[in-house]
Amino acid sequence: MSTFISRRSFFPAILFPAMLLAALLCVPGLAQDSQNSDDIGVKPIYVTARIFQLKARRGSYPEVNGQVFRMKTTSLASDEKWLNAFTKTYPGLETSLLRTESKRVFRTSKPTVLSLVKQPDGRAVEIQMFGAQSPGDGTTPGTSLIPEISLHFGNDLVQKPVTYAIQPLEIESGMTYFFAVSSMKLSSSDYVKFVRPNAPVEAFDGNDIYLVFSFSVDLEKSGQPARYYDERQSAGLQEQATKKVQPEISSALRDARLGGFIRVRVEIAPDGKVAAAMVQTSSFPELNREAVAAARLWEFPTTLFAENKTPITGFLTFSLSAPAPDRKEPGSKE
Repeated sequence: MSTFISRRSFFPAILFPAMLLAALLCVPGLAQDSQNSDDIGVKPIYVTARIFQLKARRGSYPEVNGQVFRMKTTSLASDEKWLNAFTKTYPGLETSLLRTESKRVFRTSKPTVLSLVKQPDGRAVEIQMFGAQSPGDGTTPGTSLIPEISLHFGNDLVQKPVTYAIQPLEIESGMTYFFAVSSMKLSSSDYVKFVRPNAPVEAFDGNDIYLVFSFSVDLEKSGQPARYYDERQSAGLQEQATKKVQPEISSALRDARLGGFIRVRVEIAPDGKVAAAMVQTSSFPELNREAVAAARLWEFPTTLFAENKTPITGFLTFSLSAPAPDRKEPGSKE
């Protein structure tokens, strides 16, 4: 049975965040209209949004709260550092990255939208990010980032989305802010419907799953590395590899019939070896660690650096199909 609260019983909790957001965006001088704003209004906030999952056996972990945590982004420079930070913050729960995406957010009433997974029927976990100018210290204006987390059930005209969290964040450049949505605890069926549509529900029975939303902020222009290969260019780069290693899938994951894809962001040094690797996007989070370990073993031709010794930043994508269910031949016996 779903753990979500019904729309009727949840209405007061929905109404308050909506009123809060409206109030924040209507404060004089807080929201900026793009047609008559100054440099602060038109200058975007560069945000790298990440969505993680927390998973644990039901009843085996301390209560999860919605407190906002902040850390310097430079202290979260690897998957290991992210996971260590979450292990301390959310003890007893296993953390995995699901999605990373860089967005520009403007100080207007128009949000920047990011969906975790949008199903063909319209189901989605969605983040709307609003930017606003805040009072700051009373002398120098500050900046607010206002993420709104909503659950969409399909056709929004038929069934209204449920808003689970609005977190006004007073932000600084170079900082990362993250929080769990404690009221959005997912059962196995909810998790599959909204996050893992092709996974078997029984693989997650007995688990509670929460989502953590993280926002790394840069108030100045955040440029790409000097030699950056986008996802399309990275497909060609991946073909050129001289050494390719695939993630090892445990027998337990095979038996659970799980699959999906994992995209790993890599930095390739002039010697052709991978100097750094981090998960970028994953629909198979149980295999994230193995995908990063495999990516670190890939090698590329040094001819890529014959004329330019600058490291290359690109992506390796691992597609891992779930084993097909065993089929018995007609007339076969147990």
